[in-house]
Amino acid sequence: MADGDTSRVAIEPTMWFLVFQDSSRTPWVNLLSWGRFKHVTAYGWVPDQRMWVFYDVSLGNTRIAILPAGTEAAQQEIERLREHGVTLAMKPRGKVSRWLRLGFWCVPAMAHLVGVPGCAVRPDRLFRQCLRYGAEIVDDG
Repeated sequence: MADGDTSRVAIEPTMWFLVFQDSSRTPWVNLLSWGRFKHVTAYGWVPDQRMWVFYDVSLGNTRIAILPAGTEAAQQEIERLREHGVTLAMKPRGKVSRWLRLGFWCVPAMAHLVGVPGCAVRPDRLFRQCLRYGAEIVDDG
């Protein structure tokens, strides 16, 4: 798997939903970051397993959760994420030609997740890049 070949992976989301949120859980990020969006997180749909995968990278930790579709917990998590932001739907683009991404906070992590090339450092820029690479707005908050 280190070579980037995911063809043998049995469970992988076919669609990612990137939620660009108007606020961050980190107060100083809200104060110092300019632009509309302060954080971006993702959840993905795995149709064969009927599961949701939630992926959130913050300055303090990374959170991965897997919840079955149709459960109250899954619905509550999706509603919580989408409450204060804009949601884009994007199919993963596969391997990106860049061999290195600097930094590991929400923006580069989500860009890497969906395969968007570039060097966005803020959520607003990643939002525009995702739209350029085929993402669609599915919920405008």
